[in-house]
Amino acid sequence: MKDRADAIAIVHKVLASEDFNRTAQILLVLLNKAQLQHPGKKRCLYLEIDGHRNLKGDFDHDMLELQTKFMGDFLLQFLTRVEMPSGSIQNPNPQNDLIPENLSLIKVDPPSSDGLGESKMTPRF
Repeated sequence: MKDRADAIAIVHKVLASEDFNRTAQILLVLLNKAQLQHPGKKRCLYLEIDGHRNLKGDFDHDMLELQTKFMGDFLLQFLTRVEMPSGSIQNPNPQNDLIPENLSLIKVDPPSSDGLGESKMTPRF
C-alpha cells in the first residue's frame, strides 16, 4: 500500500496458548472494533505467532490453516493488507466493511494416524 496515511494498523500476537478458534475469534473482535472506531478506513493486519511449531520447525496445523485458508479465503476480504510470518497478502478488491460479529466454527478432524482413514477436512468458517 503506497499511502498509509488513510490506513489503520491492527496488531495481534498469537500466544502459544491460543488455538485456531480462539485466534479467529480475537481477530474478528479486533476487526469489528477497528471498523467501529475508524469506519471505512483501510485496515492492515500485522500478525505475529509465538510457538505453534512442530518438530521440523514448521507451523502446526492450526497456524498453517490460519495463515492460508482462513486469511486467504475469509478474513482478507475485510482487510486491505495482511503481514504475517508466512508472507504478505494484498487484497485485490476494495475491503468489505460489513464484518460479521461472530463466527460459527466447526471442528476439523485431522487425518487418521494409521494412514488408512480419510481426512475429514471440513472448513472451520
